[in-house]
Amino acid sequence: MIHNMTEERKKRNRYDVSLPAPLTEEELMRLIETVEERELLHAPGHLRGNIFSHIQEGKRKERQRALFSYRAKVLVGMAAALAVLFLVPVDGVETPQMPQPGILGTLYEEETGSVDEWERDALETQRDIDRTWRRYLAGQERADARKKYFRNISEKITNYKTWED
Repeated sequence: MIHNMTEERKKRNRYDVSLPAPLTEEELMRLIETVEERELLHAPGHLRGNIFSHIQEGKRKERQRALFSYRAKVLVGMAAALAVLFLVPVDGVETPQMPQPGILGTLYEEETGSVDEWERDALETQRDIDRTWRRYLAGQERADARKKYFRNISEKITNYKTWED
């Protein structure tokens, strides 16, 4: 409030004072001669060095930020690539079937040996269905693990409060 009053007074005083007339030709020539003979103002000696040091420091900080940004992008890309390699299931690539060891293999051979071709096909179909179901369940487990892993990463990123420049 007091500040505004002083500003208003300054404005009123400024308008009351009459402005000086522009310089005449003779006065202007005298001013030019005095400036040419002796310089009126000199910049401080340290001004140039100070300005250049500020410019260099700004460039250095910008380079550091760019390098940090590049490193962060590379690190995130590598982490994402590794996560994809480990978590994405490889469907369509089946491992060769090994003979079933133990009692299950023996039972299967006994079942297929004593039944006709139609029943053998039905048993094979059921076996394929069971194998596909187990593969589906394994894929679902991997998908759930993948979602949990990425959810955990996103929570850590969103909860991390003090990021560096």
